[in-house]
Amino acid sequence: MLPEGEVWVAMPYKPAFPGIIPADETPPGVIVDQTRFPALHDLNNDAEVGLRCRPTVARWIGIHLESFYSNADYRFTWHGDALEIHDGGPWGDADGSPPRVIRPGDDGRYEIRDLWYPVAPAAVGELYQRHPDALVTLVRDDTPASVPHMVAYLTDHPGAPLSLRRNIETALAKLATCLDR
Repeated sequence: MLPEGEVWVAMPYKPAFPGIIPADETPPGVIVDQTRFPALHDLNNDAEVGLRCRPTVARWIGIHLESFYSNADYRFTWHGDALEIHDGGPWGDADGSPPRVIRPGDDGRYEIRDLWYPVAPAAVGELYQRHPDALVTLVRDDTPASVPHMVAYLTDHPGAPLSLRRNIETALAKLATCLDR
């Protein structure tokens, strides 16, 4: 069961994560099938939406994005309770621009802006059937660790590169080192 106010969201063709979408933001569509692009409410509105998530969920999101897009293109680094998102891809800080620095709000949540879409209840049910332990892990506040059910969950989506599993293991090791400081 999700904490109060949280919903499952995902980017197209990516794993779902729990969090809160601010009331003043409207996601551009809903994911009803994770193997298809979501139907947009307005074809001209495919904009970033803020996802307010617990620290452990923010860490899992960082592990996935960094692993999927490669450490050179996308990095999540932690300095105390500050999360820095380095987007070194064609639109990011490769040109020397500073990373996005996100601090927890009064509720302890981090707002990560991206192309988040709520996941329809039927699609969440399918995820629970395939990855029950992973979804339970995301609901709890356990520190991310290299556990088979999470690695399987993060790699089970269309378009996952062959290197994703290895990249996830590397990102988890990096996070463990970072958290031990």
